[in-house]
Amino acid sequence: MFLLDLLPRTLLYIFFVLSMFSIGLQTTPNEMRSLLRSRALIVQLLLANFVVVPLIGVLMVMTISFERAAATAFLLLAFTPGGISSLQFTTKIKGEALFAGESAFIMSLLALFISPVLIELVHPGDIVVTLPHGRVIVFLALFMLLPLAAGMWVCYSREHIAEKLIKPCAIIGTAAFVGMMVLTGGLRKEAFQAVGQTALFSMLIFIIISMIVGWYMGGPASHTRPVFATVTSMRNIALCALIAVNTFPDKAVLHALIAFAALMIPMNMVFTMTTLIRFKKEDKAEKTSVGHKRSVHRHP
Repeated sequence: MFLLDLLPRTLLYIFFVLSMFSIGLQTTPNEMRSLLRSRALIVQLLLANFVVVPLIGVLMVMTISFERAAATAFLLLAFTPGGISSLQFTTKIKGEALFAGESAFIMSLLALFISPVLIELVHPGDIVVTLPHGRVIVFLALFMLLPLAAGMWVCYSREHIAEKLIKPCAIIGTAAFVGMMVLTGGLRKEAFQAVGQTALFSMLIFIIISMIVGWYMGGPASHTRPVFATVTSMRNIALCALIAVNTFPDKAVLHALIAFAALMIPMNMVFTMTTLIRFKKEDKAEKTSVGHKRSVHRHP
């Protein structure tokens, strides 16, 4: 995010704040307590993001002939979950906005402390990962935790106002996200040109495999699986870039990270759209079936 110009960076901040605030507007204290008790889902999420996907990333680096910068970027991505931009997609899944927000926050917070250790363990050569922990914690508090708490307070104390704010927040947040994507088009194009075809194709494969891992580790509920798939496949580009800037001098690492971001966002957008269409068809079919049964019951 710090690599962006002022306007796209501001739009991205607006998106983060409104996304978390909107989640809070739809969340009661009882729902929050209920979610916090869902330990099995949280454990599966941690396993998918800090064990399975990192192993896949390491195997790909060991078996594919990457340039050094691309290999470094791959390792950073594999070990750094918590892409907050996943909120643009995961919050659209009906009934899963709170879990989506909690997942993004937990992954981002844990990655801040776990990812540097894992990267140092697997990266060839002696490196010391440098990361401004305080800066990242302040960011998470200001742009995620506080907006979520503020939204929950409005939901608890002014429910009628909360209901009216949900839709405008969603519209403005989405507009800010789209605006950021449009303004950073040149940056993504430059990254694609700097990264080789082998690295780009490997990134696509990595995203797809990560989606599959998230899907199958997302539990039996049909609505949590797409959330897991998106959260797991959208890695924490901002945190990766912070590590790269402070630890690796090669700018090619940043180009590879930007290229990955340019791939993971449209892929997850298509995945979310197809998921929402499928859910809509299933709901329509269920309503039709219920209506038919009622009609039969009334007219035997």
